[in-house]
Amino acid sequence: MKIKLTLGSLGIIALIIVFVISASVVAIIDSRVTNKLDGVLWTIPAKVYSRSLDLAEGSKVNKSNLMKELGMLSYSENRSPSKPGEFTYSKDNLRIFLRGYEDQKSGLFEVSFKDGTVTKITNQLGISVDIVRFEPIAIGGMYPSHMEDRILLSWSQVPSILIDTILSVEDQNFFNHKGISFRSISRAFFTNVKAGDIEQGGSTITQQLAKNLFFTSEQTIKRKVMEAIAALLIEFHYSKEEILLAYINDVFLAQSGKRAVHGFGMGAQHFFGTSVTNLETDQIALLVGMLKGPSLYNPRRNPNNATKRRNLVLGILQKGRHINSSSLEEYKSRPLKVVSPSFRSETKYPAFHDLVRLELRENYQDPELRTQGLKIQTNLDPVLQESLENSIKKTKAQLIKKYGKELTELEGAALAVDIASGEIKAVVGSSDPSKFGFNRSINAIRPIGSLVKPFIYLTALNKYDEYNLTTILDDSKLSIKSGGEVWEPNNFDKKFHGKIPLHVALWQSYNIASARLGIELGYDSVQETFNKLGIRKSIERYPSLFIGSFEMSPFDAIQSYQTIAADGFYSPLRSIRDIKDLNGNIDLSYPYKIEQRLRPEPVHLLKFAMKQTFISGTARGYPKKNIESWQAGGKTGTSDDQRDSWFVGFAGELLVLVWLGFDDNRPTPLTGRSGALEVWKNFINDVQPSSVEKNSFPRVKYIWTDKKDGLVSGQKCKNSVLVPFIIGTEPNTIPSVRNKCASKPKRSKSDVMQKLKKVFEEGQG
Repeated sequence: MKIKLTLGSLGIIALIIVFVISASVVAIIDSRVTNKLDGVLWTIPAKVYSRSLDLAEGSKVNKSNLMKELGMLSYSENRSPSKPGEFTYSKDNLRIFLRGYEDQKSGLFEVSFKDGTVTKITNQLGISVDIVRFEPIAIGGMYPSHMEDRILLSWSQVPSILIDTILSVEDQNFFNHKGISFRSISRAFFTNVKAGDIEQGGSTITQQLAKNLFFTSEQTIKRKVMEAIAALLIEFHYSKEEILLAYINDVFLAQSGKRAVHGFGMGAQHFFGTSVTNLETDQIALLVGMLKGPSLYNPRRNPNNATKRRNLVLGILQKGRHINSSSLEEYKSRPLKVVSPSFRSETKYPAFHDLVRLELRENYQDPELRTQGLKIQTNLDPVLQESLENSIKKTKAQLIKKYGKELTELEGAALAVDIASGEIKAVVGSSDPSKFGFNRSINAIRPIGSLVKPFIYLTALNKYDEYNLTTILDDSKLSIKSGGEVWEPNNFDKKFHGKIPLHVALWQSYNIASARLGIELGYDSVQETFNKLGIRKSIERYPSLFIGSFEMSPFDAIQSYQTIAADGFYSPLRSIRDIKDLNGNIDLSYPYKIEQRLRPEPVHLLKFAMKQTFISGTARGYPKKNIESWQAGGKTGTSDDQRDSWFVGFAGELLVLVWLGFDDNRPTPLTGRSGALEVWKNFINDVQPSSVEKNSFPRVKYIWTDKKDGLVSGQKCKNSVLVPFIIGTEPNTIPSVRNKCASKPKRSKSDVMQKLKKVFEEGQG
């Protein structure tokens, strides 16, 4: 039986097919809309921040460093601070309008100083407050593959003026239409037909959201139809507030290197260095104005275009009676005042970022770091970090000028840590600190040269019944069989120095005396000291160990010196302070840990010898006033053939280690003194650490001794030095040549033995 298809029946079939296809398309789009908007709408990268600067009564503050940090935070000077981000400083008095951070409310505060110490803090009502907290600096993130960066805002965080501005400029009829505005479409249609091109868009905010989330930006009829369908479905499923909030969090505002800046929350941070709640109306007008052309109206690249566009938006607000005429003129007269971008890729500080990653991997999987919006507050001090980077670059330039182009490829690494807490304050992994790639601070395993010697001498001083700072060591020629060969170490000056006190051998860094001491102590005793200092690596049983053949990374080396600088108290180095989830709750904290690994008295004796390194030894030449103020001490290190230049030193609350050398391990013209020490000095001179009080120990007394024979001397005797001793171990012999000038012992021998016995008994208890 034949079925005769009429024109009418064909039309019905066609309509049915079109309906089925259309229904299928609508169903697919509807599924995409609900799946995405009901699920996790965006992947939010983990953000990495510096430490926040906290000022409290009694805090020590370096004015120069404080001003630098305010500059890095984009605070501007104003004689009468009246809005967030302004301050004035005069006569030890800081008046500052804080932007607000977490529990710290925005407002005007006054901080008074005396001799570099905070004496009083008051708010704008004149009421005393305990502490003020500055916002941290964003320094990096853990981004998903598309490198989108955003800060999610909740509806309560969105200022009403932002909503008014968006609606006035982008979609005045937003709360009345159902996703599509035929009036806007008609106006755009006739404009585009007349021009013969697409010059004007008629898209509503809902359509723009649909396009951003689901479609490409190509201008085709098919895409516009799909976009319109998606917009209708979004309006059907979600409230106007939900749609507008999604739009506010999604809009594209700028491209900063590899990072794509999305949403007004991130836009406020990126261009003005603050939260959206702190923005002024003119700043909001600038951000909203950029929606028409993020590149064309980028205030950093095209400030003139950006200013004109901002003023146009302000005019629209005035016409809509959101601001008055006088406010309009005042806002239009303001400069753009955008801040410098903090970073243009994953991080501003690659070497520090690597340390953060290593710590994070102990507790988080990579997808968690790239999607869950974690907030990672680190211990990084931005002023110290910038100074350390500048110091290594400045020193390299100075060394090239002095030694020639052979140092063009010279590399370096440096770390600065807080002595007591183990907080890592700054890290450099290359002589070009912004460079990504091989991080020498953690990955360069190099011979540490004479940096090993304090570990050997500490081993001896721990045996205080056998050794003290004036114990005589032998620095004469040494020949010993090692590995089937005869090993004969030399001193750097190619001389032998005979019998010398232990502390002189250390601060003069004599190799032969140090080697003899290490051999005398034995490998097992030295290994025990290494373990207590946090060195996990087993030592090789070769005598060259005792003068520097031992290899370490800069990170591991400064960890071992942290215990020395902290008087025997070990704190594991850490780059992270705490981690918060998207809701601001603590997800994980990295608390301060401390463990006494060594008795403080022997460590104090060692630190005395390291202090002499600055006064008379291999790092001599530093002003004695500074050495005493900072209770500074240090050690130079130079490996065989001057392939590695090292220096580690403590000053005030900081411990800083520097390494310089070539990646291919070729010799340099540098020693620890002429190379790494210069970086250390440039850094310390720049940051000027706070002074610290000299520690006192009841079991330690100071005796004038002779630098040559180590016996009792006196303040008026030539060649004498005031040396600390654990009570009961001090010398009491006065050579006849010094009878007239020497200080007479005040106690009998029996008293000494009693004291010594008490020390030994307590040490075993």
